[in-house]
Amino acid sequence: MPACTLASCMVVDSPGLRRVAAGLYSSLQMIEPITAERGQQVLMSIIRVLPDILVKKIAAGEVIERPASVIKEVMENAIDAGATRVSVQIEDGGKTLMRVADDGCGMSAEDLRLAVTPHATSKLAEEDDLYHIGSLGFRGEALASIGSISRLTLRSKPHESVEGAEIFVEAEQVRADRAAGCPAGTTVEIRDLFFNVPARRKFLKNSGTEFGHINTQFARIALAHPDIGFELHNNGRMVQNLPANQTPLERISKFYSRELGDDMIAFERRTGDIEIIGFAGQPSGARSSANWQFSFLNRRFIRDKFIQHAIKEAYRGLIDPRRFPVVFLFITVDPSTVDVNVHPTKVEVRWQESGIVHREVLSSLREALGGSDLTPTFDPASTSRPPVDPAQQDAVRQAFAEQFKTMTPQQPSLSFGPDRPAGGGGGSYPSPSMPTQSGSDPSQGMDMWRQVYGQRLDAARDERDVMPPDQPYAVAGPDVLPPGAIRGAIQLHNTYLVCETDDGMMIIDQHALHERIMFEQLKDRITRGALESQRLLLPETLSVSAEQWATLEAERDVLGQLGFDVSRFGTDAAAIQAIPSILKDRDAVAFFRDFLDKLSAKEGDEPAESFIYDILSMMACKAAVKAGDPLSGEEIDALLAQKDLVEKSSNCPHGRPTTLRLTVRDLERQFKRT
Repeated sequence: MPACTLASCMVVDSPGLRRVAAGLYSSLQMIEPITAERGQQVLMSIIRVLPDILVKKIAAGEVIERPASVIKEVMENAIDAGATRVSVQIEDGGKTLMRVADDGCGMSAEDLRLAVTPHATSKLAEEDDLYHIGSLGFRGEALASIGSISRLTLRSKPHESVEGAEIFVEAEQVRADRAAGCPAGTTVEIRDLFFNVPARRKFLKNSGTEFGHINTQFARIALAHPDIGFELHNNGRMVQNLPANQTPLERISKFYSRELGDDMIAFERRTGDIEIIGFAGQPSGARSSANWQFSFLNRRFIRDKFIQHAIKEAYRGLIDPRRFPVVFLFITVDPSTVDVNVHPTKVEVRWQESGIVHREVLSSLREALGGSDLTPTFDPASTSRPPVDPAQQDAVRQAFAEQFKTMTPQQPSLSFGPDRPAGGGGGSYPSPSMPTQSGSDPSQGMDMWRQVYGQRLDAARDERDVMPPDQPYAVAGPDVLPPGAIRGAIQLHNTYLVCETDDGMMIIDQHALHERIMFEQLKDRITRGALESQRLLLPETLSVSAEQWATLEAERDVLGQLGFDVSRFGTDAAAIQAIPSILKDRDAVAFFRDFLDKLSAKEGDEPAESFIYDILSMMACKAAVKAGDPLSGEEIDALLAQKDLVEKSSNCPHGRPTTLRLTVRDLERQFKRT
């Protein structure tokens, strides 16, 4: 029993019991003695009021974690002061010296003295101001906290004043307060950070690491304020010199490479009180951590779970789920609709309507990605080449020779069933039918595909009739395709489709592309009702646990929407009575087992849309043509005809690329023709 509990509950009259209690209390080594009055045990107070210096050091620990924290706070003060130019100088990773100079409004001598006292600020006047904060700093703790754990010098002069003022603070004590000659604006100089808190100082990393954190904070602030000029010096060397009035994209390119900036997809969205200016990275440039996702709210860098989830959903099916896209978001909202006073570092916020922000970010990113060509360009110069196996080289030559022999003109017959005519790949095999764009049963015929293919040929003929007679043509199957279309497609190793384009060549993974096409059509179909089912002549059975059956019962609606009909069979089995038509030629039991595992692992707060889309991607993967499946010329044409008719055709639903592009310029470089 804790000592305080023993003391508070004990009421005794017996001297013997009092001696026992006193002995127990002594063994617990309590500092305060027990006094006896009128037969009751009374515990002296163990609550103390902390000294001011300790309070300030604790407060400083909340705000100041490392030198980068100091730079963040002081740079934000400079921006709030209206600076158009901010210069930052660092020595020894900030442990020895940090100096931030700005050309802002400046402070008088009286304001300087107030600025280093706790909870003193010019940014709040009354309680209501807390609910529409428009400044970056507002707590009034930064300078006081910095002054309690360092040697702090402030010099400042308002633009209209003749002379400035200087104040020197060491371990919260004001050591000097005098007039000084200085330019208009404010200079904050911090020396020997944590000199009086050795326990904190010993946790600082080496100078290079600490400067890396400083550079991160500097970049975040500079990105959010491209209208302000910034300088960063490290140990006397200029690291960054950013002119004022740049664009956000220019700042992104400056900090994170011109190549990354060139690959960004710019977009804007204005809805009600929300404005979003963003730059979305190509799926092929996804990274291994979320550190490359930058969200700024009213010019303040934030980390927000709703925004991060919206980004993840926007890129669903475009990248590997374990990777993170590069995204820069600059969001502006009414300050009264968001609370930034959640955490001392001001990186977290609380939304009044988080759902609106999530929806707007998701919609703007989806529109930007959906309207862009996301096909990656293959750069052979950046790929290491293993030694070529002569036997493998001969096999490749043979494969090409066979493909060219079988590329004979024939009328398209777009059936993907076992009765299809022998074509470029040769041989028949059990293959699923491709789903139709119209939303009818995905296992039925290819009428719409015939129509699309016929339209492409008609367009080619029209184009040929109006082109001058000396215009070169490239033959694709039985007719000529218009400029910009894919031409001369062949299948390589029964896995890849190699096609000619206007500016080079394209290599397509047949399984990945077919998977994306089927997924998009299934997704379109399920928005209009349940997927088509096919009843089984003999139900398939599989063993299920009581827990799994309970899950099936709870998710009956999802089962029906996906085209499954499952009933109980005995005490520990389920009978699959009907399956989605798209899986009619596949192992329904194996798929349902995987589906049941995923259903059992479904999180309670996972959106239904996300879960269903995951299942649809599993279906598309199972039903799509596989690597190693030979395709006829007609089937290749039918597959390619759909490429530009579906969204996100550059990636399969799991995020793998479907297509690589190799330009003529890339080929010329490889053959030394440039």
